[in-house]
Amino acid sequence: MTIWSFCVVAVLALVQLYAAEANLGINYGRLGNDLPRPKEVAELVQSIGVKHIKIFDYDKEIIRAFDHTDINLIVCVPNQEIIGLARSAKAARTFVHNHIDKRVKAAAKITYIVVGNEILSGIPEIWPALVPAMWQIHSALVHYELDEKIKISTPHSMGVLAASYPPSAGVFGDNIKTSIMEPMLNFLKLTGSTFMMNIYPYFPFRDDPVNISPAYALFLNNTGVDDPNTGLHYSNLFDAMYDASVFAMKNLGYHDIPVMVTETGWPSKGDASEAPATLEYARTYNNNLLKHLKSKAGSPARPGKQIEAFIFALFNENEKPGLLSERNFGLFYPNKTKVYDFSF
Repeated sequence: MTIWSFCVVAVLALVQLYAAEANLGINYGRLGNDLPRPKEVAELVQSIGVKHIKIFDYDKEIIRAFDHTDINLIVCVPNQEIIGLARSAKAARTFVHNHIDKRVKAAAKITYIVVGNEILSGIPEIWPALVPAMWQIHSALVHYELDEKIKISTPHSMGVLAASYPPSAGVFGDNIKTSIMEPMLNFLKLTGSTFMMNIYPYFPFRDDPVNISPAYALFLNNTGVDDPNTGLHYSNLFDAMYDASVFAMKNLGYHDIPVMVTETGWPSKGDASEAPATLEYARTYNNNLLKHLKSKAGSPARPGKQIEAFIFALFNENEKPGLLSERNFGLFYPNKTKVYDFSF
């Protein structure tokens, strides 16, 4: 090996090491009609050194594309399948056998199964089935001796909090606090799993640019704010939103459950009503987020406890409904070129 080749290999190894150390992941959404083939996506992810990918279903072709890549996968049970799994231990065992156990034996590195996505922010008919479905799938994992390798959780939006400011006032909504959140947190504690939150500083900044500064939303140097109840200082909105969920759990008596940020990001383009959706803001947010994660500083309420976060999303997705911003959260265009400069 030449000195030049050795240097290239060393640099790539360092990039991968830093990405792994930073506990950085990326959401791989597929609501687009022009996206690359799954195998190409797996190669792209490997080339940037990211070790964690989250998908929004359990598609065999997608999972198979990441076989033998050393990339950890979070797979998802779609919302519409939750009630059936909650009602039937047989259905849960069949799901785990066909879509998890077989894939793990074929070299897939599945680390989490998430049950639905932001269920408690909509579809009330499913709410009572959420925790029972989590237990059913966990029991199936136990049957196949996978419960130590694979954990069960479900991602929440900030909408599950009735209050989030100041962070110490974080509390779950009364309509879910005792009926769903308490049994869910008990499940996470008993099974050694993780509480999952989708945290987007973009949205509160977009909706209240008078009281939230760009510096506070984008991890830029600023004076920040102090929590009047705890005296904890917050230099950025991400940490404040993160700690609101920490305190919401504490207020129910759960102090030590880890928190994973399963989605965060910033759109590079938006409608006329979405002034902060710019390429420059997206680049600034995601690059500064990575620096924040690599610092291993944790959050003010959990100093030194490294935060794991998944950027949304890998690609711009041209079939997503809603405002223009929804189709422009990607780090890459579908042709695999970068939307803006970023470095892992």
